[in-house]
Order: sequence, then C-alpha cells, then structure tokens
Amino acid sequence: MELASERYRAYALDFWGFGESDRRGTQFNITSYVDMVCQFMEKMGIPQANLVGHGMGGVVAIRTARERPEKVIKVMTVATPMHGSVLGGHVKPGTFSKLLGLSNPANVWSKLIRQIPIADPEVQSEIYEDTDSLSEVVVAGVQESLLDTNLHADLATLQSPLLAVYGGKDPIVSADHAAFISDLADQPLQMLVLPKSSHFPFLEQSNTFGRLLTDFLVSQGTPVEIKEEWRRRVTQREYL
Repeated sequence: MELASERYRAYALDFWGFGESDRRGTQFNITSYVDMVCQFMEKMGIPQANLVGHGMGGVVAIRTARERPEKVIKVMTVATPMHGSVLGGHVKPGTFSKLLGLSNPANVWSKLIRQIPIADPEVQSEIYEDTDSLSEVVVAGVQESLLDTNLHADLATLQSPLLAVYGGKDPIVSADHAAFISDLADQPLQMLVLPKSSHFPFLEQSNTFGRLLTDFLVSQGTPVEIKEEWRRRVTQREYL
C-alpha cells in the first residue's frame, strides 16, 4: 500500500464484514463486494483504476474487471484462488473437529492463518486480530461464495491485463492450480511464482513484490519478470 501510494492515489477497502466496515446484514459474498468496489469508485469520482487484490480480493478484482471493463485498467492478484475447489480441503472440517467444537468457519480460517510464518511481530498481531474478529456469519458467507467461484470463463474473456502472483510455499492456495493461465495465450494474462514465499508475498519478499507491482503498472503490454539484478540484490539481504 505504501509503495503504491508513492506514485498513485491509493485506497485500501475493507469489504463488508471485514476491518472497519459494517458487519450487519448478509451481503458477504463476491457479488456484493464487486458492487461495493464499483459504488466506491463512483462516489469517489474515480473513472478508472488499477485493482490489486490479495486472496478473495483478487477474485473481486477479476470479477469487477470482467463485469465493468471500462472501470479497470489493470489487475494484479496475489494468492488468489482461481476456482473454489483449491480451498475445499481447508474449509470442510472432519468429524473430529466437529466433536471438539472447532467446525465453525471462523475457527478454521483462524487456525489456517496461524500456520503461516509472519516475520514482523506487529504485522502478525494485526493479521491475527483481524482474522479472530471475523464473525461466523461473515466467514460462512465468504466461504460459500468462494467455493462456488470458478474464474476460468472470466479469465478467458478478460480485457484488462492481469498479473497473478503466487507463493511457491503457500499452504492455502497452491500455485499449481492456476497453471492454466499460461494456456490462455490470446489473453493479456501472466502468472509468476515467488518460490520462497508463502501466502503473503508482499510481506515475505517485499522488495521483489514491490518491483513487480511498479513494473506491471507501468508496463505497456510486455510481460514483467524477476530480473537477475533483483535476485542478486535481494539475495544479499536474504529476501530470496
């Protein structure tokens, strides 16, 4: 966020049910979040924007670009499930979990997040606090919406350039499930994997991620890449 705001006017949205946004109602799904993004842009007088989304935020960004292409310049997604089946093994707790009372969706996601190493104690505390504060109603609605999502058709007709970034060690969203992106050669799509990152590449390899973001936003249709000089520089700082 800080890096993007150095060159662009940047906004970070809390979807309904998350962060400081309203947690009442039942609007906790991808469709409502797409509408939320569009309404925000209209009320703020933003005719077009680049969208960057992590996890579910990436799903919302892709759907927004597909449904309202005139509003979206480029899309960058991070650790985004391109189809819900990649999450199936994580969000369907077994009988033993139910017996222990650990089967509600909020508990499942809270446990998953705690399995991911986060080096910065302050950031770790903030992420844990945000996850723990989610209500079961919110997580259940989001979970159902994500499991029903399949972005194959969206990507096949996407007009906005897309860069999809994944962590090679992500225990939640495997990069392998999105390999089909490379087969959509006629579309302006690109997928990159940061081999040593987990679910939060922007935290774990912040320098490399920042360069990818800025290069993608200024690119004119050419693929972005992790350049050799980046590798040498960040290796010395133990980022790779």
